[in-house]
Amino acid sequence: MQIVVQLAAGTARLFQQQRRDEAAASELAQVLAQSGLALQALHPGSSDPVLSGFFHIDVQDQDSAARVIERLLQIGGVQAAYLKPRDEAP
Repeated sequence: MQIVVQLAAGTARLFQQQRRDEAAASELAQVLAQSGLALQALHPGSSDPVLSGFFHIDVQDQDSAARVIERLLQIGGVQAAYLKPRDEAP
């Protein structure tokens, strides 16, 4: 299961540079560390300012996802966080 996360442009840039000097980036890093999760770019290497703000987090189950999403949405630099729907054949 994957959580899709959209970060504000400034927070995304700092997070990609592994800088935690902004409150939102620092809080995000703390939540991820406490949960044992990693934030990964959804579009690695993209220079597009919109696409570079999207990330994903792999989680084990829906209950874990719900807890993580709830915490993420409390962070100022997180614009959106949601559970990616399962892939289905057309």
